[in-house]
Amino acid sequence: MSPDEKSELFRVENPRDWALEPSPHGPEATLGLPDVPGGWHCRVFRSRAEEFRLTVPAEPDAFLDDPAVLEANRADDYMPYWGFLWPAAPPMVGAVLAAEWPASATVLEIGCGIGLVGLAALRRGLRVTLSDYDQTSVDLARHNARQNGYEADGLVLDWRRPTEQRFDVILGSDVTYEVRNHGPILDVIGTMLNPGGVAWIGDAGRQISAGFLPMAQERGFEVGLFDASGRTLPRLNVGEFQLFVLRR
Repeated sequence: MSPDEKSELFRVENPRDWALEPSPHGPEATLGLPDVPGGWHCRVFRSRAEEFRLTVPAEPDAFLDDPAVLEANRADDYMPYWGFLWPAAPPMVGAVLAAEWPASATVLEIGCGIGLVGLAALRRGLRVTLSDYDQTSVDLARHNARQNGYEADGLVLDWRRPTEQRFDVILGSDVTYEVRNHGPILDVIGTMLNPGGVAWIGDAGRQISAGFLPMAQERGFEVGLFDASGRTLPRLNVGEFQLFVLRR
């Protein structure tokens, strides 16, 4: 393998070429979902000539006034982050669509939110489990999978309590936003990743994510750092998308 080949993990020609638009699909897109503060919106996400139908919370901030959310926040510092489409998700979708994993690979998406990154893995023909701390998020992500013609397993997962299930690939997008989560995320990867597997953690270039790299290395992971086009980054990419690639 040449040095140039080693420096490129995947190839995305136009990583900013994506759009989130109103969906022409009617109310049937929300059938089976529970009522939520602010209701639901239907959207179409397009990336690299791929199209995904999505149902998303219409007003994610409305969850902040929900009594159940307030109670959960008092009990466990819970925040309903799952309702937003965070900035690392679109380039992460492009990266997953361009990845070269075998069709037999099993995939776990952690912090799946609305399930968009997991949908990209499903589009690749992979066997995907969508996981989040919040049951509503898992239900929504699986609903979005079904309305795109796929079936995915669901798992309510507290990163502080990894399970014994093992996967070939672990995906996470915008999950390194709090330092207190870095250790638990690495616990999940260390426990739930198959030997020889790989974890892709997408980040929007937040400064707070800088500590994730040395912590992963201290725990014995080999860590690569890549940009939205799949090229190796020589250093942390503050303010721009970066992809942490972890292997044992």
